[in-house]
Amino acid sequence: MRQIELTKAELAKTIGLVAHGSSFGSGLETANLPGSRARSNLPFDSPPLSRSRPGRCLLFALLVDARLAAKLSDLPLVGDRISPDHDLGITGVKAVIASDALTADQVKALNEQISRLDGTHPTFPEESRGRALLALDYEWGGEKRTPLMFRLADAKPAKDHGSEAPTPKLLDSTPVAGTWAASAAAPPAATDDPVVPAAAWVALDRSFGPLYLRRLGASYQDEKIWVLCDATVHAGPLELGADGLGLGIPLNGKDFTPSGRLDGLSLSFRKPPLEISGAFANKPVAADSPYDRLIEGSALIKTPSAGFGAIGAYGHLKSGAQSLFLYAELGAAFGGPPAFRVTAVKAGFGYNSSLRVPAIDQVAGFPLLRGLAGAGEGTPPEPLDVLKELTEGTDGATAWVTPREGSTWLALGLNADVFEIVHCKALAFAEFGPDDLVVGLLGSAKAQFPDPEKKLGEPYAGIELDVSAVYRRSADMLAVDARLAPDSFLLDRSVHLTGGAALRLWFGGSEQPGDFVFTIGGYHPRYAPPAHYPRADPVGVDWTSGSELTVKGASYFALTPSAVMAGGRLDLRYDSSWAKARIDVGFDALVEWAPFHYEVDVWAEITAQVWLLFGWSGEASLGARLSVWGPPFGGTAHVKVLGISIPIDFGEPKAGPPPIGWEQFRTLLPQHPLTLTPVEGLHPDHATTARQAEPAGGGSGAWTATADGFAFTVGSAFPASALKVNGVDETGASPAETGDSPAKVHIRPMAKTDLDVTLSVTVEEETEDGHWRQLPADQWRDWIVTTQRAPRPTALWGAGKADDALGADPFVHGLVSGARIAVPAPRLPEAAASSRSGRLDHTPPAEGTLPLDPGAAPAGVRGEREETDGTGALRVDTPEQTALRKGALAALAAAGYRLDAAPELDRYAREAAFSSPPLRLVHS
Repeated sequence: MRQIELTKAELAKTIGLVAHGSSFGSGLETANLPGSRARSNLPFDSPPLSRSRPGRCLLFALLVDARLAAKLSDLPLVGDRISPDHDLGITGVKAVIASDALTADQVKALNEQISRLDGTHPTFPEESRGRALLALDYEWGGEKRTPLMFRLADAKPAKDHGSEAPTPKLLDSTPVAGTWAASAAAPPAATDDPVVPAAAWVALDRSFGPLYLRRLGASYQDEKIWVLCDATVHAGPLELGADGLGLGIPLNGKDFTPSGRLDGLSLSFRKPPLEISGAFANKPVAADSPYDRLIEGSALIKTPSAGFGAIGAYGHLKSGAQSLFLYAELGAAFGGPPAFRVTAVKAGFGYNSSLRVPAIDQVAGFPLLRGLAGAGEGTPPEPLDVLKELTEGTDGATAWVTPREGSTWLALGLNADVFEIVHCKALAFAEFGPDDLVVGLLGSAKAQFPDPEKKLGEPYAGIELDVSAVYRRSADMLAVDARLAPDSFLLDRSVHLTGGAALRLWFGGSEQPGDFVFTIGGYHPRYAPPAHYPRADPVGVDWTSGSELTVKGASYFALTPSAVMAGGRLDLRYDSSWAKARIDVGFDALVEWAPFHYEVDVWAEITAQVWLLFGWSGEASLGARLSVWGPPFGGTAHVKVLGISIPIDFGEPKAGPPPIGWEQFRTLLPQHPLTLTPVEGLHPDHATTARQAEPAGGGSGAWTATADGFAFTVGSAFPASALKVNGVDETGASPAETGDSPAKVHIRPMAKTDLDVTLSVTVEEETEDGHWRQLPADQWRDWIVTTQRAPRPTALWGAGKADDALGADPFVHGLVSGARIAVPAPRLPEAAASSRSGRLDHTPPAEGTLPLDPGAAPAGVRGEREETDGTGALRVDTPEQTALRKGALAALAAAGYRLDAAPELDRYAREAAFSSPPLRLVHS
């Protein structure tokens, strides 16, 4: 038997070590502290404990009993509602822990000794040795109650006592005895998340006037014993609830002052016809979260004719910035013509926040579009569920709203009914970030015929269409998508409608400038779309009648820079135990240009099999296939009878189109293939007229430019392999400089390859005799030339034959498309320049009424002329001049006009700034 004596600080440190699973030496150690300092002698008859396991296993057992004083009346918000006669107080905390190396017999022997005490101490766990068991002693109305017990996770000795051990978790909250303990709800299993404490709860269900206490709980977290309670305050139709309200008792040995805690608030007001509800939660944050504080909330206001809902979150980032977002929706009968009635409006805002743009198959479920109110969808979602989906995501997907410093987003949308049948939702949004701009429009339309809300019978058709249009400045691309939802049907719910459409426009700043594609349902079977082209589901129907008959149909249309294509097919199959049959019809059409070429395939085929006594018969088939092409016109037909195909050729054989000549190819280029465009430094008087591209050789081409920062571009619709400016090679390195060979120009329609094309630019100056000459090399040396390259369509500038552009990259890269030429910045002289006064001009003032007599002669001190080395200036800071200015300012002040001016002109001298050195006048 060993006895120990602990102060409160030592006690707190001991409990903390117990909770963290530390070791306390060999043998049995106990402490019983009814006050701040006490000792206990326990006579143990059991055999002494020893190191009974090999490997230097340490055996220990510890019992701690501490007296505390913490009451519900100390809680924030509700403490003043509790009278002393109904107060609930924590009077003590007890803890036991034993080494997991102890045998069951040794633990039983320990528990027999503990049973000789006052009966309120917890016993050592026999089946889960190594875990800590805590008990909270509490009083209700001055009467002691059965202790509230809960367990901590495995409390094993720490490998490194110098480092902080992980915070243990609660495993369960099974009480030992008593009516109060028996009603405790079992907590969830302990998790590995250090910020989610498990708790042992006991039901209270007691009212104190307007205060109602639902339950009392206890947990251990962050070196504190937490005493928690859920409470509600009633005031007529108003109900205010506090979740996770509690006191934390520190066990760090430094400060025993209890601290308050509040996990959330709820508000409810119900007085017909008005209902109001709201909730605010102080969310726990994980270690890898960007937040160090996160508060979420929702509010809902309902009347018989309208409903208002709002959700939002505020977070304080670990970087020190603040992030928040709000979303609100107002649903009401706003009215309007029968063709279009608005049923709800919605708006959102985010600061230091970013929106994740949904893909086309996620549009219908996007929380900001789906909203808080139903629109022909049955039961609306709970606001807190929508909030959780926005901030946490679902099904492994990332959150829709995430913190991002420097980003702000706005959203505005509405719900509407079209002819009271089609339920539409639309949401426009824009996000402004430090390095990007995103603007988009999302929409969803759903209709069933007849409308189920009118109860006119089972619907025979249902359509649900999702639409998305998004422009992203960083990619400089517009993406428009549309898609039929899988629930769309026609005639019967088993007849599914499918399909999608997509439009992509790539602008000058994108990786594929000038490229575009529009598709409905996909592409031609021979066309291999580039990786950056969208994929759209075929537009069609899929119907299965039982297990025997299936009908599938699909169609497509696509337009690209090199071709247009369309097609469709219908496949009908019958499969039974005695017969099989299939009907397949369809067509594919492809048209290319530059040069013009087309191909069309049409087919129809019927096959059948029957079951005979000895098995399935051979497949009988009948079909035909027609293929035509041109120019020159030709084709072939295949007739298939009983598995035998008979070809029939007509017209010219299939061959690629012949090369075209220059005159025909010239018509494929712009009317003015060379352009000059000023981009910087235009004088404001000229900017409105001269910013338009000036064709070379067309118009005067005269620009009024400033002398500071003027630049212009030279563009060519015909790509080049080299660039020369004033005879100097300015081509530079090509993007395709994987280092192989210089880029060559090809003209696919003309079948020309490996051409050397030079774009030559000459900058000239006008001489005194009115002639033009190339700018001298010493003046040209400081001009800045930047080579420009832009992708060119493969259909015009790719290598290969004229009819094999479908499978190739739609663009040719690395060719010179123009140049940017910048005039050198002006160099200011080190000394003041001189000019003769006769060169200066002036503009006389317009006629008008002056407040002074125009015929009066000037009086007073005037500026004194200063003559130095043939130059002149006026001096305005003589003492006489300063005195006159001071007198004028005093007279104005006496008249009620006080001016912020100094007669000494100190402010003028201090704030005056010149963009260039002063110009001195030389007297003739």
